[in-house]
Amino acid sequence: MYIFIAGMTRSGKSEYAEKRAVELGRDASSLVYIAASEVYDAEMMRRVELHRARRAGMGFMTIERTHDLGELMLPEDACVLIESLSVWLANEMFTGSGVNNDAGEKVYQDFMRLRRRVKHVVLVSDDVFSDGGGYDELTKEYVRTLGGLHVRLAAVADEVYEIVSGIAVRYSADAGRALC
Repeated sequence: MYIFIAGMTRSGKSEYAEKRAVELGRDASSLVYIAASEVYDAEMMRRVELHRARRAGMGFMTIERTHDLGELMLPEDACVLIESLSVWLANEMFTGSGVNNDAGEKVYQDFMRLRRRVKHVVLVSDDVFSDGGGYDELTKEYVRTLGGLHVRLAAVADEVYEIVSGIAVRYSADAGRALC
């Protein structure tokens, strides 16, 4: 089972994803949380600590990994929650040595490799498409790349959700498959 979940910042998408992963994880050998965020400042550390505290006691094994998620060796019957696609793409796209223009394809291929190796995946991403833009060209390219990943990864999902003000709205993944 693969579930794709997207939503605006602080929409409740992480909480919903954790709940779904725990449900799916009942028939898995392990429940794995992949944290893709790099901690750059005190605000990010505060958010990471809030996420850790919320997950406490839920049974997740946390792996902090910012790049090359497709190379992770995980048990075949694991349930994996990836938080988040948007952060993972940024990590792969904006490197210390410049911009990786192939980051979108790399993230897609890494995700598909990981997806084929485990029992369940819950993938969380941010909806950054509704704020009106006004971005520089590099940010526009990131948003275009993330949008393309949303289309491709939602199209292969078993279930697709948008979280709106804490409410999960389910979409038909079959409708998205017609676009790809």
